[in-house]
Amino acid sequence: MIDPLPSLRKLRDIYEKIDKAKKNHIKLSITILMLSMGLFFYFVSDNQALARKNEELLKVAPETIDPLYKIGKGLQMVECAKNSSCAKEILAPTHIVEVDNSILAETVGDSPMAEMVPALKQRSKEVSAYLVAIAKKESDWGKHSPKKGGKECFNYWGYRGKEDTTDSGYSCFDSPDHAVSVVGDRIEKLLDQNIKTPAQMVVWKCGRDCEAAGGQAAANKWISDVKRYYDKLNS
Repeated sequence: MIDPLPSLRKLRDIYEKIDKAKKNHIKLSITILMLSMGLFFYFVSDNQALARKNEELLKVAPETIDPLYKIGKGLQMVECAKNSSCAKEILAPTHIVEVDNSILAETVGDSPMAEMVPALKQRSKEVSAYLVAIAKKESDWGKHSPKKGGKECFNYWGYRGKEDTTDSGYSCFDSPDHAVSVVGDRIEKLLDQNIKTPAQMVVWKCGRDCEAAGGQAAANKWISDVKRYYDKLNS
């Protein structure tokens, strides 16, 4: 007959080892949990302290940190110069430079274009200067301008657009203000395309080909005449 005692002892040893492993596992789990909780509370506490410190820093006046701030020459102002959103809060709004009303009135005199002076004054200095200079060359400030059915079209620039065109293709405007608005916008677009000087603005007369629009001599005369009044009003 086989003695069962050795087998029972082995079984007991196995259970004891399993029980010991479980206990060790539980102890390890508890240790890890406690360490995790400790780290959690440490970071929470540290973040709260950092937040309080930042709040205290925000209460410090700018001139305390940067003494030149008060006179607009501190480091913060330099940073604002690099930051467009910050600069918008500091810089004063820019204004369009206008041609002096008296100079416009004096230049066009008692010509038909005189009634456009109030509207011209609402445009930028550069646009107004070109409106007056080109009108002088194209129509002698309205003395030789297109008509439609005997009605004045207020088109002193030889402008050809979609507005109520005449039989010859020139635009016919409703009023002096309407004319200055449409033609002024067209000149402004050319300026935005970096067409700045009278020599470049000759595209108004020539389009793409000056030879086909009267020849280079006529183009040079156009540039010279426009430049005379443009320089006078835009100086």
